[in-house]
Amino acid sequence: MLRTVLSYSKLSKLANIHPIEKIILCILPIIALSFTTRCYPLVINIMFFLVLHIVYKNPMHIVKHFVEATFLFALVSSITFVFDYGWYSTLILILKAVSGGISVSFLTLTTPTDHVFYIFSKISWLRDICDIGKSMERFLILIDDEFQTLRKSMLCRGAFGGFKNKVKDSGSLAALLFINTLKRWKEIKDGINSRGYRGNIYYGFEEFHLSYKRIAIIVGYITFLIILVSIPKWF
Repeated sequence: MLRTVLSYSKLSKLANIHPIEKIILCILPIIALSFTTRCYPLVINIMFFLVLHIVYKNPMHIVKHFVEATFLFALVSSITFVFDYGWYSTLILILKAVSGGISVSFLTLTTPTDHVFYIFSKISWLRDICDIGKSMERFLILIDDEFQTLRKSMLCRGAFGGFKNKVKDSGSLAALLFINTLKRWKEIKDGINSRGYRGNIYYGFEEFHLSYKRIAIIVGYITFLIILVSIPKWF
C-alpha cells in the first residue's frame, strides 16, 4: 500500500507543483475547520477535495481507503461521545475526520515525500528530521513488503479462516513481523555502514513550478472557509 501511494504521488499531474502550495491547500483548511460547530463548511470542504480528486484523476480506491479509515476511527472513538454531547456533535466530529482524511489523501497522492524532504532539508534545524523521515520511509517500505510476504504465505496455508483463527493468526503474523523487522534492521545497518554513510542524506536538486495566482486562489478558499466558520450559528 505504501509503495503504491508513493508511486502514484510521483506520477501525479501535480507532482511538479511546489509542495508548499499543496501543503497550504490541504493542511490549513483542516486547521480552520477544526473550530467549526456546523456541518456545511465541512461538507463544502469534502466536496471541494472530491472534485479535485476527480479532476486530477487520483486513484479513487486509495481515496476511498483513506476516507474509510478516518471514518471508522472517528466512529469507534466517538461512541461514548454520543452520550455526553449528543448525535449532532458526534456527526460534526465524524465529518471533521472525513474532511481531514480526504484532504490528507489529496496531499499524499499529489506530493512525493522526496519533494517535501528536499524543501524542508534546506532549513538547517529541520535537516536532521528530514534525514530521519527519509530513512523511516525506506524502512517502512521494507516492513510493508515483509508484511505482504508473510500474509500471502499464511493465506496459502489456509490461515485467517473464521473469527477465532483470524485473531490467532494475526497475533502470529505480528510476532513474525516484529522478529523479522529486528533482523532486517541489522542488515540495513550493516549495508549503510559498508557504504560509508556519514549521517547525511543527499536529496539532489528539484525544480518546482510556483504560481502566485494559484496561491491567491488557495488563500481565497481558506479565507472563505474561515468566514463560514466565523459566521454566527444563528445565521
